[in-house]
Amino acid sequence: MDSKSSDGQPGSENSSPDSDSVAHADTVALTEINAKDATFRITTRRQVEDLLDTIQSLGLLHPPVLIEDSSGYSIVCGFRRIAACRQLGWKSITARIHKAGADRFEIARLAIADNALQRPLNLVETSRALNLLADTSPDQQQFKEAALSLGLPISPSVVPKAREICRLALPIQDGILSGTINMSMALELGKLDAAVATALVGFFIQLKVGLNKQRELLLLLTEIAKREDVSIQQLIAEKPLQNILQNTAIDRAVQRQNIRSYLRQRRYPAISKAEADYQKRVRQLNLGKQIQLVPPKNFEGTTYALTLHFENRQDLSNLNKRIEKILGHPALGEILKR
Repeated sequence: MDSKSSDGQPGSENSSPDSDSVAHADTVALTEINAKDATFRITTRRQVEDLLDTIQSLGLLHPPVLIEDSSGYSIVCGFRRIAACRQLGWKSITARIHKAGADRFEIARLAIADNALQRPLNLVETSRALNLLADTSPDQQQFKEAALSLGLPISPSVVPKAREICRLALPIQDGILSGTINMSMALELGKLDAAVATALVGFFIQLKVGLNKQRELLLLLTEIAKREDVSIQQLIAEKPLQNILQNTAIDRAVQRQNIRSYLRQRRYPAISKAEADYQKRVRQLNLGKQIQLVPPKNFEGTTYALTLHFENRQDLSNLNKRIEKILGHPALGEILKR
């Protein structure tokens, strides 16, 4: 805690252009730095391979920022840089040190700026930044001003949702970072049991489906689980679904459609049977590309729609003749007598 600066004399510099607190440069033993304290951690990146060569050949071009604590130092900025130095076998580093009594709001702004002003933050990092800022800001007005200056959202409708993201189960956060889960779905999954949410995230990642399909699958799985008194995890782990998921011989789009069809058939057996019977009869009618017969939604009504595609009178005349034949086809009678 009372180590000397790199030149043997106490050094000092402003911690940030907007801060009145003073940091001094010191050489610090890595054993004195508590890397487990993630209070000021914003970055979600853990890999350090991209830093190793540069640090080994050129040293630390941008010294990490630390703050004194009861056992040594906590990291404000430079989690990956310090991890890289440990991996390289370094015993000590030069860092900028803030006193334990430094303004936590200013330190929080510094930690966020170190990340946000270099690159766009992902959703989890934005969530961490908003929570850190809210936890340290003196009041709501200063929170808004600081968030705005750092490029963070300030909308009252967005901030509470965004802040919730970094509190969700880690598998959900991983789903966000992989680009599979967006904020809306993440918050829906956050309402579920952690084990259920974890199973669903893995399911969605494997299928690579968008938000609308995720919602449809979640609804189907939830309703089946409730009706059959089984867990969603059990449903996903069952052989029928796993056989489809593990079938690498089929295209992913076909795989998604097969899973959707299976779940719909299991959730709505009567509708699925009616749809299968309908498709069978339609194939017998041999409508072709210019005629489409549209059934009532979910086969719950009796009104059908017939769509014709034609370019001229001759096309329409030909279609009229085909419709006359269709009217006398037994398959049409089977469809309409349902």
